[in-house]
Amino acid sequence: MMASSATGTAAGQHTKPNAIDRVEGFVLFAFAVSIAAFVMTGRFIAFVTPRTVPYLWFAAAVLLIFAVTAWLGVFRCTGASLANVLVVGLLPTLLLSLPFDSGGAALTGTNRAIAINSSASAKLPGLNVAAKTITIRDDDFGSWFDRIDRNADQYVGYTIIVEGSVSHDSSLNASQFSVSRMLMTCCVLDMTPFGFVVDTSSNSTSSPTTMPKDNTWVRVTGTLAKGRVGTASHGYNGLILQAKSIQTKDESPNGYFYR
Repeated sequence: MMASSATGTAAGQHTKPNAIDRVEGFVLFAFAVSIAAFVMTGRFIAFVTPRTVPYLWFAAAVLLIFAVTAWLGVFRCTGASLANVLVVGLLPTLLLSLPFDSGGAALTGTNRAIAINSSASAKLPGLNVAAKTITIRDDDFGSWFDRIDRNADQYVGYTIIVEGSVSHDSSLNASQFSVSRMLMTCCVLDMTPFGFVVDTSSNSTSSPTTMPKDNTWVRVTGTLAKGRVGTASHGYNGLILQAKSIQTKDESPNGYFYR
């Protein structure tokens, strides 16, 4: 009887949570709360697309369960394992809790997430079949780009009016630039520009020496055509906008697109 009692006492003492267990539980709880607050305040928009929200809520729920079990001492925590918990739990918690300026240079254009409508039956605004023009509104940039890219032959010869940010890269020739917006596939680390290649070689009001600078916000009116993107030796045949006019605007990119 004495041996049995001693064993029971030892077992009871073994399952009783200690200070290390409580610290682990608190860190995991703080991590779960920080993820929940990250989603509820909308701050996640600058870092991940809205379609990842269910995964964030799932992660917060799992962390909350782990926090409760750790606090109750269901799983024992040692000093070595607590150090790992502090690294993988406390550091992300602090980072998620830090304030940031969503209008800052590093996050410019990431204050809104705009879904690309890829439905072939969707009626996109701005189309005038009679006049063969497409006036692309700010939030329809991604949807129209996707529609035109999938149905190039249908829209060749149309006049496209579009606004975006100027970017140049080595794949274009001296008379070309891209009028683009930002696309996020999963998270901010894979954010990349996408858009229309504008060719100014047939535009009497623009030349390679007067082309807009990178990151300038412009309004381009051009004719959609099939042409050479890049140089004759280093390029490919694709869609281009033969520029009719290029106007510099005071606006700046507002929002990114996601699929």
